[in-house]
Amino acid sequence: MGTPQSTMRARGTTRCPPALEQVMTAEARVDLPTASLDEAYARVVHALGEQAVLTDSDSVREFHDPYEGASATEFQPSFVVQPAGVEEIRQTLRIAAECEVPVWTSSTGRNYGYGGSAPVVNGSIVLNLRRMNRILEIDEQGAFALVEPGVRFFDLYSELKQRGLRLWMSVPDLGWGSIVGNTLEHGYGYTVYGDHASAVCGMEVVLASGEIVRTGLGAMDDSPLWQRHPRGFGPALDGMFMQSNFGVVTKMGIWLMPEPETCTTGSVICHRDEDIADLVDALSPLVLDGTIQGHPLITSSPEPDGGRATPDQDTDGLTTQQKLSATLPPGRWDARVAFYGRENVVRAQEEALREAVAHLPEVTVDLRSYPGDVAADDVHPLDLVPAGIPNMYLLELMQKHFGDRVGHLDFSPVIPFTGEAAARHERMVQHILAEEGLVGAFGWIANPRSLVGACMVFFDIDDEHERRAAHRAVYRMCDRAAEWGWSEYRAHPALVDKVTANFSFGDHALSRVYTTLKDALDPAGVLSPGNHGIWPSSPAQHQDSRKGTA
Repeated sequence: MGTPQSTMRARGTTRCPPALEQVMTAEARVDLPTASLDEAYARVVHALGEQAVLTDSDSVREFHDPYEGASATEFQPSFVVQPAGVEEIRQTLRIAAECEVPVWTSSTGRNYGYGGSAPVVNGSIVLNLRRMNRILEIDEQGAFALVEPGVRFFDLYSELKQRGLRLWMSVPDLGWGSIVGNTLEHGYGYTVYGDHASAVCGMEVVLASGEIVRTGLGAMDDSPLWQRHPRGFGPALDGMFMQSNFGVVTKMGIWLMPEPETCTTGSVICHRDEDIADLVDALSPLVLDGTIQGHPLITSSPEPDGGRATPDQDTDGLTTQQKLSATLPPGRWDARVAFYGRENVVRAQEEALREAVAHLPEVTVDLRSYPGDVAADDVHPLDLVPAGIPNMYLLELMQKHFGDRVGHLDFSPVIPFTGEAAARHERMVQHILAEEGLVGAFGWIANPRSLVGACMVFFDIDDEHERRAAHRAVYRMCDRAAEWGWSEYRAHPALVDKVTANFSFGDHALSRVYTTLKDALDPAGVLSPGNHGIWPSSPAQHQDSRKGTA
């Protein structure tokens, strides 16, 4: 790799090495504050070695928004740094601060539907933590693990099985992502610890200054309680490092579930459009009192013209709506539920569910039971996730019926756990999708008192008109949700400032607190500026560099 040379950029005179010219098109380049991108590049290579730095377009492409399309000029990284450990993170952050070049942190970069590893500020260096992939500890008696950011759900599951440990984990719909990364984004799984952010117990964090902090009881030297008790003495800081840009999380403790004697899971299926409110209201008290365990997933599946397709069917030549139906569970409404524990207790929980939904017209309760030590090959594909088994079934279905050029932009508001709210939400989403000529997979992840909407708005990556329509649709959904006092729990970089603007109490007092914290912990403002709408007060040029229009 040659010595970086100066090149004139489309706007301004920030320099970058020739290799970076392959990565950032002229339209995408932006001025970075008093920046010397080539200096940052040269210093990082010198400090970490060429093997830790990616600059060629094919390698860097993976760290763009995977669904951005060929003409994208927004949210473009310059190059990628993959540190092998904490000291290399510290070196990278020091160089970034001295060169005034922003750094965007990602764990494995699989945040699909929410931008992947794409930075808010064009030209940011992506600090990807994939190489830091050690499982540092698993404690069977205490039911916890300590992992680095590069550990995937697949990795931890494999380790549990190889060691023969009687522990279950919580997994999201796709198992290829980082446990730490998903958790920091407030991601969800579906078992008892499916609210991943609530299952965190202790973090190690590198601040922008290079200082290393351990939260909770990890702040005591050699404490055996770091992953056993979530709070130390004084304020609990774990939550401050989630959905933020206050530090780089390098270790995270997570709680695991003791292997149950049995797991019963499956679906409550309703068939009429008007059943959604009654179904949600029937399930709500059972989730609230713990009869239904984990996090149920309620899926909407409208009947397409021409009839539904099945997952195994060849859908070539069918309509988009029919192809979508092949990827969804049966019924107009499908509520996936689960029970875990001793067999006699699970039987009683199942009976309580059947009684609670018996009044719903033509309702079907379709459940399957598995022993706690069940092998993945013996589990129905629809039951893998509630059984805590990481997989790629959903993505494989999507690619089978839509091909590998289908993308999605996600709209994920939090709404009340009531039938009225769910019905209103679904009507709004389907109306906007129809007006924009789009389709989407739509449902809710259930918490005891709230539902998290999960709407994937699909589009052809190669069709610029469809891509813009998808962004326009999600913008409209965000506006309508805000009118009802609902907010997205997670968002694409194009939406973060829009979502943040809705938190307007006290003339946006919360945003001012975030900025105060940002300025205190990252005075140079170089660590993931704009992440979740959190900006430093200085340098202001970072905000001038952001891109966020539909």
